[in-house]
This record gives sequence, structure tokens and C-alpha cells, in this order.
Amino acid sequence: MDRMKNLFKTKDAVDNVVSQETTHRSNVKEVEETYRAWGVRLSGNAGGNISALNPALQSCYTQNVNEQNQNRELQEKNQSNIQKQIATKQGQRDGLQVQIDAKIRSKERLEEEVQTYRDKIDEINCNDKVNIMAKVNFTIGVIITILLAAYLFVFYSSASFSAFFGNDNISGAGEAIFDAHCFSEAVENGMGQLLFILLMPVIFLGLGFLIHQFGDVEKGWSKFVKIGALYVVTFIFDALLAFEISQKVYNYTVLSEEPYTVSMAFNSPNFWIVIFSGFVAYVIWGLVFDFTLQHFDNMNSHTKEIKVLEDKIFNSRQQIDVIKNLIDQIQIQINNLETEIAALNTQLQNKSLIDKNILKQALSDFFTGWISYMHLAAKSQREQDMATDTYNTFINQL
Repeated sequence: MDRMKNLFKTKDAVDNVVSQETTHRSNVKEVEETYRAWGVRLSGNAGGNISALNPALQSCYTQNVNEQNQNRELQEKNQSNIQKQIATKQGQRDGLQVQIDAKIRSKERLEEEVQTYRDKIDEINCNDKVNIMAKVNFTIGVIITILLAAYLFVFYSSASFSAFFGNDNISGAGEAIFDAHCFSEAVENGMGQLLFILLMPVIFLGLGFLIHQFGDVEKGWSKFVKIGALYVVTFIFDALLAFEISQKVYNYTVLSEEPYTVSMAFNSPNFWIVIFSGFVAYVIWGLVFDFTLQHFDNMNSHTKEIKVLEDKIFNSRQQIDVIKNLIDQIQIQINNLETEIAALNTQLQNKSLIDKNILKQALSDFFTGWISYMHLAAKSQREQDMATDTYNTFINQL
């Protein structure tokens, strides 16, 4: 009886082994079977079950890797492709290195130029001497400028007081433009009048300073347009003062009811006395002021030369900074190529050289067969989408 039981146990074990071998064979790709047909078959064996897809993809991956490993011609081709990629990347790296070497030489040349400019500046500073003639001209110019500024201060203060606030009993232009009592009378009339006549000359001195600035800073025709506009504004202001003063002189000295006109002003000596005493002196002051500042710059005979050298240093330093940035960018490209070359050399040392394009195509064909069965088996769209997500995750991990 025991022998009969053992016999049946042995038979069951044999049947179990045979069943496992049959199942194993059914999951293995046949020799003439395409990957798509294999995918359809495995999907059918699993009933299109999502949980069976990932192991099936792993089997497909292993199958294709083994096929590529056994294909000597493909291995040689992959090895040749990797060697070509290495040679190409090495050529790119060497070309970039040539660019870096050229830029380093340019940077060194610019740095030598900067040092040469600095040495010249140091030499100039050591040997520089004050331009005696320029110093004399500057000193004279300062004295004349101060005296003319004082003259203009007195003139415009007196003239503005006579034109706007003074009495009408003026017998001549000289009495109006050099009124010794204008300040005391302005104080008696209030601080407003005093401030007005004190600040009036500042307007003209400011206009003179602007003329100098436009001549020094502006370039091209705009410089002459702006300077000309300032002179016109000053002349118009002086002409208004001259008209007011000459009108008061006319009204006091000429006993006539005829109104004073512009044409009469142009024919009046008093009008032109005020113009020449103010506007002409103002123009002279502006020219002397500009002349004085020019000689101040020329007292150090090499000031302009040093300025030119400093500008050259600044420009060279800017070019050096640009070259440094380019060198850093190229060096990053070289480092990336070195990393890629090292990875390719590592692949080349491996006995197994896998063409990922062939591998991905095999997996794609396999999954196409798998999803085709799911479609024929009327699996839901949700299950098919889940299968697609599983496939994409597997492919992205390669």
C-alpha cells in the first residue's frame, strides 16, 4: 500500500516538473518568432494582466541583450561605432583646446599691454614737470575772471534795480547801470528786492558756466546749437534791461508824449551803452573763464597723455574680462567632452556592447504585440493606459 502511495507521489512530482518546463518554454521567444508576435503570445498567456507586463518586458530586455552578445558582427559594429564616437569627441576636444590656447595668448598679450601702459604712466609721473607758462596764464586768467565776475555782479545788480525798481528820474545810462545806492534802497524797500538784485547776476554767471560745459562735453553740431541758444537768451535778457533803462532816460530827458519804441531804442546811445556794458563784458568773461580752465588742465603737461593711457587700460581690461568668460565657457565644453569620452571608453572595455537603438526597437515591437492583444481582448482604456505608463517607465530607466 505504501509503495502505491509513493508511486502516485512520484507521478505527481514528475507532472509538476513537466508543467513548469512547458510554462517556461511558452514564455521563451521562439527562434523564428518576431518580438511583436512574442508580445502577443505572452500577453495572451497572462490574459493581458498589467502585473505581468513588467516581468515580460524584463524577459524581452534579457532576450535582446543575449542576442546582441551572441551576434559577433553586431558586436564588432558597435565597437567600431564607439571608437568613431570617441575619435569625433576627441577631435572636438582638441579643437576647443586650440581655441583656448589662442585666447590665452590674446589675454596674455593684453595683460602685457596693460602693464606697458602702467609703466608709461609711472614714468610720466616721475618725470612730469609743471608747465610754467600754463601756470602763469592760469593765474592771470583767474584774476581777470574774478574781476570780471565782480564787474558783472555790480552791473547786473544795478541795472536790474534801475530797470525794475528804480525811479524814473534817470538822465543817462551810466547813472542806471552803476547806481551806488541800489543796495541801500533795496534794503529799505524790503528783503525781496535785495535778494532779487543780488541773485540776478547768478543767472548770467550760470549761463556762462553752461556755455563752457557744452563746449567741453558736447560733440558735433549740437554743441554749437546749444551754445548759440544760450548766447541768444543772454542777449535778449540784456536787450530787455537796456530797453527799460533807455526808455526811462528818454521819458526823463525828452519832453515828448510820443511813446518810446524799439526802433527808437536801436537808435539810442543809451541802449547800446547798456548792451556793451553787460552783454559784451559777459561774453568776454565766458571766454576768459574757458581759457583759464584750459590752462589749468595744461599746467601738468602730460595730463591728457595720462588720460589717454588710462582709457587704453580700461578698454584692455574689458577685453580681458570678455576673453576670460569665453575661456571658462569653452573649458566647460571640454570637461563635458572628457566625461563623455571616459564613459565611451568604459563601454569599450566591456565585453558586452549593446546597441540601445536595437534594444529599444525590440521592446517597442514587443509592447506593440502586448497592447494589440489587450485591444483584441477588449481590455478597458484605463488598463491600456496603465500598460503604456508601465512601458514608458521601463524604457526611461534604460
